[in-house]
Amino acid sequence: MNIDLYGMLLQAFAILLGTSIVVPIVASKRKLAGWLNTIAVAIAAGILLYVAYVAIFVQSGAETKAIYFGAQPVYFLIDAFSGFFIAIISFMAVMSALYSIDYMEHYKDYSLRPYYINFPLFILGMIGIVTVDDLSIGFTVAWQLMTIASYFLIRFEYKEKQNVRNANKYLILMELAWVFIIVGAYLIDGSSMGDSVHTLTQKLGATGGMIPVLVYALLLLGFSFKAGVFPFGQLWLPDAHSIAPSPVSALLSGVMIKTGIYGIVRTFFWMIPHEGHTVNPLVWGSIIATFGVVTLFIGTSQSLKQSDAKRLLAYSSIGQIGYIVLAIGAGLYMYHSSNIFVQMLSFVAIIGILYHVLNHAIFKGLLFLTAGSILYETGTKDLNKLGGLITFMPLSALIAGIASLSIAGVPPFSGFASKWTIISATLLGGSQVYFLALFGIIALFTSALTLACYVKFFGMSFASTGVQWNVAHTPQEVSWKMLVPKVILAVLCIVQGIVPFIYYETIMNIFKSSTGSIVQASFNELSAHNSVFTSAMGVTINVPGMQYANAIAVPLVVIIIVIIGFTVAYIVKKSAGSEEKVMPTWLCGYQDLNNNNRYKDRHMFAALKSMLWWTGGNVK
Repeated sequence: MNIDLYGMLLQAFAILLGTSIVVPIVASKRKLAGWLNTIAVAIAAGILLYVAYVAIFVQSGAETKAIYFGAQPVYFLIDAFSGFFIAIISFMAVMSALYSIDYMEHYKDYSLRPYYINFPLFILGMIGIVTVDDLSIGFTVAWQLMTIASYFLIRFEYKEKQNVRNANKYLILMELAWVFIIVGAYLIDGSSMGDSVHTLTQKLGATGGMIPVLVYALLLLGFSFKAGVFPFGQLWLPDAHSIAPSPVSALLSGVMIKTGIYGIVRTFFWMIPHEGHTVNPLVWGSIIATFGVVTLFIGTSQSLKQSDAKRLLAYSSIGQIGYIVLAIGAGLYMYHSSNIFVQMLSFVAIIGILYHVLNHAIFKGLLFLTAGSILYETGTKDLNKLGGLITFMPLSALIAGIASLSIAGVPPFSGFASKWTIISATLLGGSQVYFLALFGIIALFTSALTLACYVKFFGMSFASTGVQWNVAHTPQEVSWKMLVPKVILAVLCIVQGIVPFIYYETIMNIFKSSTGSIVQASFNELSAHNSVFTSAMGVTINVPGMQYANAIAVPLVVIIIVIIGFTVAYIVKKSAGSEEKVMPTWLCGYQDLNNNNRYKDRHMFAALKSMLWWTGGNVK
């Protein structure tokens, strides 16, 4: 099959670029502009999703291709790994674009021209980041497109001066991250403008002294800024993600920060020279895993303390990125271990990297769209002014519950499968590598903190009472154009939790077919010997003489057990002839329930928040 993936990529780029030029012309006709943007983005996304499909499931390998812009070649690489990220970015772009049609009516005092100029450019920049194959010209163009377009989207509500200041801070820090990456590539001996990553890797192998260490440190630093790794994420992520329009917040947290993850994985799983001792994977794996476990714990702890719904979600994104970074570090360390059992566990952790990237994109995008629906109908993000929305927005409440259970890692929802893949690998690897056991325990405890965060988010938004006293008009369910993307994402949260083995198998194939990765040959060899395989039981490793099942995720069994439990309880209840009586809620001595005697943010998990004051992010 002769398919010109690079030609199709350029077609999608042209459509997105054209969209940013044409749609703003009709921006005064707000609904028309929204529909045109959605249709054009969907066409480009359809092309890109086909590119991703071919890269992942059809082509057996990939080579860097130079595309000439005038006399200047820019290197691109579309392999299965980049195809995975292309698919996520494209899919979430369509969901956000459709949601935007009605949601942007929320901003009646603002022109939509800046929004529809920068929305497609933002998508174009992110696709560019995961397809360009250099760290100079092409990378710079893609990075600047992504950064500058997102800057204008973040500062969309420019009449709020604090929003402009937060956006300016974001822009400065992202440009600083770009400088780190560019300087890191420049330090490689013999590097020149426009070199492909493969060429840079070869030159890095011939670079002596401490330069390689500095190169890896700068690349890690730059991509960690973008990914929101602690402490860099705290400098910009909550302030930027919470003020952007909610469809943009869904892309920022669900997709954009994953470009930083893409860069970290490319650096430490692809930019490893086959000759020369330029990197000690045990040291770098330990460092990355440490950053990951600190990020997941601190970010989640700070999330629990927030009163602003979107800031809660933003800090939570930092925490969820921590799980992915922990898996990167643990996978890198264990892959280079001398213990065969630990080596095999590395493949479980590596599968967990991409599965949690996917799951987080879906459920965090969904949560930000849910927060957008709340803001659209109530005019507030303050959890203390919300409560009782389940009565007025029942479908949004159901969707929010699914998303909350997914991110909290409750079976049978998607977050459980990917989190448990990561946690089980670290816990079992801890039998030989002791610090990984500690990291796994911290990650497991942090999942409980995440559950607390989303009990708070859901409870204070949809359960209890409060909105009737704090909102001028009666909220109602949002339009179908805002509901459809949420329903699709909610269904995926369930599907990705119930049949994770399908995704595990796909991720294994991604690593088996992505040339240049340090783990490609090993994945192929282990798969050939049936040493690492997937099934309905999860990811299993098979050591000679012993078989260990890891990341066991059997949500269908959990569902059956829950159904049996409820059935037995119902039968027992009916057998005793019990009757239900509805009584008014006990108000602890108060005569009436009102805004002054209901639970507010400071009451929720007060003792736990007090115990974790030292993690920062405290709200007065």
